[in-house]
Amino acid sequence: MDLDWRDILYPMGFIANFIFALRFAYQWFHSELKQKSIVDARFWQISLFGNFIMVCHTMAQLQFGVCVIQCWNGIISWRNLNLMRDPKNQARLSTVLALLFITSFVIISGFLIQSWLFYDGKFVWARAPTFFSDIPKDLPLYWHLLGILGVTLFACRFWVQWWRSEMHQKSHVGRTFWWISLIGGGLSAVYFINLADPVNFIGPGLGLIPYMRNLMLIKKHKTRVAQS
Repeated sequence: MDLDWRDILYPMGFIANFIFALRFAYQWFHSELKQKSIVDARFWQISLFGNFIMVCHTMAQLQFGVCVIQCWNGIISWRNLNLMRDPKNQARLSTVLALLFITSFVIISGFLIQSWLFYDGKFVWARAPTFFSDIPKDLPLYWHLLGILGVTLFACRFWVQWWRSEMHQKSHVGRTFWWISLIGGGLSAVYFINLADPVNFIGPGLGLIPYMRNLMLIKKHKTRVAQS
């Protein structure tokens, strides 16, 4: 089967997920040095770069849901960097909400334009690469329900983290983030293995060890603080 230009760009997704894995490898290494869980500005800078690459990938591959989520997560990455600045230089919450609205409008417009140009106006929600067309997609319903649960948890971890950061008015990553990452990542990894989707497996799959280790470091640090 002949490849079209979207299939040629498909490896961009691997690059994005490699960047996502790199941010947790960096965070894990930095935390081991300090012997406590640390998420600094570099983590969010790497995240923002990965979000941008993944938005480009999912826009090209016409994967609407993932594209919107990555766009929103990019705004959250930027917001965390913003909250690390002096309070006087932090943007208002209304500005963040406006950015979410504007970027969502841009994404929807991009999909509508592509639908008009390439698919006679038919909106494409989730295009599968043509070189995966022979892979069976008749998984039982419970696998898809499990996958939806895992992907939802995996995506909402940054929303929970953002909400807690807004409450503290500073970038805050605690145990809740790592637990949601571990559970959502585990379920997502199992689902995408069964779906034979290598791009979407890499992100949650490679992060499982750093997620577990951060929970261990948080517990270890609290025990050390309590003893002292």
